[in-house]
Amino acid sequence: MIAKPQGYDEARAFTGEFASLPAGCYVCVIKQASMVKTQNGRDQIAILFDIAEGEQKGFYSTQFEAAKAQDSSAKWKGVHKQIMDGSSLPFFKGLMTSIERSNSGFVFPWGREGNEKTLAGKKFGAVMGREEFLTADGKKRWATKIEQIRSIDGLKDAKVPEDKPLPDNAGPAPATSPQYGNPDEDGFMNIPDGIDEKLPFM
Repeated sequence: MIAKPQGYDEARAFTGEFASLPAGCYVCVIKQASMVKTQNGRDQIAILFDIAEGEQKGFYSTQFEAAKAQDSSAKWKGVHKQIMDGSSLPFFKGLMTSIERSNSGFVFPWGREGNEKTLAGKKFGAVMGREEFLTADGKKRWATKIEQIRSIDGLKDAKVPEDKPLPDNAGPAPATSPQYGNPDEDGFMNIPDGIDEKLPFM
């Protein structure tokens, strides 16, 4: 006979399957921001975020805790990377402007050492879509990623992107935009290399 363990009804079931974040418009909160380099040595900001409001609130923290219970090396999946110069400068400015507009009274302190840390706890609006990709072993998976950064108020006019499936004859997954990193097996962006600070919740 198998007796039900104490706490069984309250425990979270870990089946090895991860729920997929639906495409949608989300209010997000920054958990950590760090400066990292691209493979070509360009500066970029890496923002670790979670869903701040609504039905999916805490999506990435819930996922992280479930994964960490099974694997102590589990990594945070809600990551947005943005290159800061060249042709990417307008997108970087859009990111910073959206954060300032979403947080009353906040003005980013340019030129101050460690100023990226002032972004922790700040909110922004994200339009997120799903894109299909092939894993290294040829399996199709879906990645949920940020398509647009907006102010929270700007989400009112945003349209949810349609899913982007792979064509039937798709080959190996191409390298993704450097803003977003590469999706992992579960279809979410992995924490970027170069962040040496511990995440919240770790």
